[in-house]
Amino acid sequence: MMIFGQLALPGRRVSTARRYQYTGRMDNVTHTIIGTLVGEVAARVAPSQNSTLPAITRRNLCVTLAAIGSNLPDADLLYSFFGADLNYLLHHRGHTHTILVALLLGAAALAITRWWLRRRGLQASSQDYALLAAVLSFTPLLHIAMDFTNNYGVHPFWPVDNRWFYGDSVFIIEPLFWAACAPLAFIFKTHIARFAVLLLMVAAIALCFLTGMVPRPLAAAYSLLVAGMLLIGQRASANVALAASVIVWLGSTAMFAITAQAARSRIDAVAAQQFPDSTLVDRIVTPMPVNPACWEVMMLQKEADTAVIRRAMLTMAPGLLTADRCLSRSLDIEITAPLVPVPKESAAQVKWYGQISTPLARLVDLAQKNCEAAAAFRFIRMPWLANVKEGLVLGDLRYDREPELGFAEIVIADPPNCPRLVPNWVEPRRDLLRGY
Repeated sequence: MMIFGQLALPGRRVSTARRYQYTGRMDNVTHTIIGTLVGEVAARVAPSQNSTLPAITRRNLCVTLAAIGSNLPDADLLYSFFGADLNYLLHHRGHTHTILVALLLGAAALAITRWWLRRRGLQASSQDYALLAAVLSFTPLLHIAMDFTNNYGVHPFWPVDNRWFYGDSVFIIEPLFWAACAPLAFIFKTHIARFAVLLLMVAAIALCFLTGMVPRPLAAAYSLLVAGMLLIGQRASANVALAASVIVWLGSTAMFAITAQAARSRIDAVAAQQFPDSTLVDRIVTPMPVNPACWEVMMLQKEADTAVIRRAMLTMAPGLLTADRCLSRSLDIEITAPLVPVPKESAAQVKWYGQISTPLARLVDLAQKNCEAAAAFRFIRMPWLANVKEGLVLGDLRYDREPELGFAEIVIADPPNCPRLVPNWVEPRRDLLRGY
């Protein structure tokens, strides 16, 4: 679904590819393919008796506008990529990822569509425009809802509520969503579109086998799911195939959401048992792709006057698959943050992968006296502060996945590089920065 470097070294910026890799944003391939699925469904279930458009034009408009609408909130990429990397942290998933602006973008797309239809000499009825308006209202909101499911977060209720909201339930690229759309290879009208879907299915299977994050048995089962969905697309009616796609898509989302809640409950119990003198401030659970049994965990705890972040792998089925056998994205590699071992033994259910501690007084002082750090705190959810070879670094452990300075890490400079146009998002860690 939607996929990470070098934040404040003078004169250095992370490449577009690495930003995309590490930011935790749902990929636009997923947004697009799910959008086209929604468009196909809308074109078939919406009443058409009063339509004045040719049937093929009406359908093509639904599918095309659904794909466009499903990507409209990422219009912030047009400006968030410019300037320092901190600009991207603060402005991606920014104002265009709010309900208000998403609906305005949809309205603008509808106005352009109306102009295009008139230019083509096509007369659309009020029923046609109602359908297109519904598509261009629903799909941008769907984009925000899908982005909500991962750990980057969204703040959809701006300007009424500027807090971040996190779903913490779906991996950033979830191949199950792609598999759900396999029948489109037989429903799309053009050979190019059909071939693109087939190519996506091949890429999904390759990712499962080659990334090292999906166990081979699950990768094989995923391949069978793709084959089964393709068979449904070939043999069943279009309506039945689309229903199967929607069921697999929503069923996969529900499966991860329900399992995420169970994972949070289990890690809360582990925290209470193993760290009775700590206060659990926040925790992130992230499933591995195609795998609701294995969850990467990050816990932020308060111990006396210190913020401690601990990383772990949690298994939901320790009798069948122990935590140390769960494949990881980056828990077992060297990162920038100077982690130390967790002072607890790993078990079948939980394997610990290090921790880092930061005095709360240092975080609070930095937030109050350093404008660059204060801006970064409007994004950082898992804060750490430590001296590394590049100097004093403030980072967000969510996106620390390499030994070099990462995407969500800044070198504390003197004087600081104060950013301009800092949005007024509520700091995710206001509970620590102002409650200390």
